[in-house]
Amino acid sequence: MEIKSTAPTKANLIAAKDHLSLLQGGLDILDKSRKALIQAHDSKIKQRDDLNEEVNETIEKVSKNFKRAMITMGESKLDDISRIVPVDNSISLQEDEFMQTKIYNINFEPSKLNLSYSFYETNEAFDVALLSFNELKDKIYKLAELDTTINNLDRQIKKTSKKVNSLEKVQIPKTEERIKTISALIEEKEREEFSKTKMVKDKKIRDQKNAAD
Repeated sequence: MEIKSTAPTKANLIAAKDHLSLLQGGLDILDKSRKALIQAHDSKIKQRDDLNEEVNETIEKVSKNFKRAMITMGESKLDDISRIVPVDNSISLQEDEFMQTKIYNINFEPSKLNLSYSFYETNEAFDVALLSFNELKDKIYKLAELDTTINNLDRQIKKTSKKVNSLEKVQIPKTEERIKTISALIEEKEREEFSKTKMVKDKKIRDQKNAAD
């Protein structure tokens, strides 16, 4: 409701004050939500940065291990064996929610060494390389999980901040101004009514005095 069209009545004043209280309560809830989202976002950022360093270190380790396996076994044999290693489908995705924000948990069960390839055709270097690669996959999946969560939190923070700004800079000031305007108009109306009442009373007193004379 626009201020100019707000009737200066006590009922409208009470309604405006109730609306202001509701807006302030909503602002408090949204502000707490935003702070919780930012805290979770910062925590995930730190986890992502720390894990990113581990991933880079693990990539170097995997590269060295596979190079060692290639040297000891030969590139052709390594390529042949890689084709018979089964595809790992031990990945599951769990969806959760935090402050109306989707949080994903990627669960990965690193596969153990199995007999999908002949131990006579491989060596220890190949086993070490395969195990280190499983370690890398685990970290990369976790990194993807964190990146997705961070992006979702970032979007929710922006969305919540937009609502907070709207309440702080538009809706609450507008309602406060409405209350101020209605109060001023009511006071002005009461002053006018008091003046009219006083004038009537004074006239009555004068009329009574003149009648007595």
